[in-house]
Amino acid sequence: MSTQALKNDKSIQGLATYTDSIRFTHEDLTTAGTTQTLTLAIKAGQQVRSVAYKLHTAFSGGSLSSFTIDVGDGVDADGYIDAESIFTSGAAFGPDSVDAEAGMLGKVYKEDDTIDFLFTGSGNVNTATAGDIEIFFNIFDVDSIAGRSIN
Repeated sequence: MSTQALKNDKSIQGLATYTDSIRFTHEDLTTAGTTQTLTLAIKAGQQVRSVAYKLHTAFSGGSLSSFTIDVGDGVDADGYIDAESIFTSGAAFGPDSVDAEAGMLGKVYKEDDTIDFLFTGSGNVNTATAGDIEIFFNIFDVDSIAGRSIN
């Protein structure tokens, strides 16, 4: 089952580091098809400023010969992570590069949305017998400081 950690640290250091993470294992993938999308809710006024991952255990098993992940949203399906290999030869940390749209400034959501995690295998994703990935985010809630005055 996927797990989610939220720090909600509003300190300067907290805002400069990863504030949230979500972790998926092969057991979360239940689709008898080559793709499955899992989601994380994002509220209007939140800004996703950076995304990274740690591949705790590479995805493998069944008849799979490749396995990738895309992370994005309804506007840009791979805006944060684009087709990173999370198969047996995949890098332990990523992504290798950042999509130009999200870039270093991130993206402020004007309305409620989801961050989408698209898992793609060379065979049915539910045949994976191993796999564990944690995706990290720096999520800043603009509303949390809106309306404050500077003395």
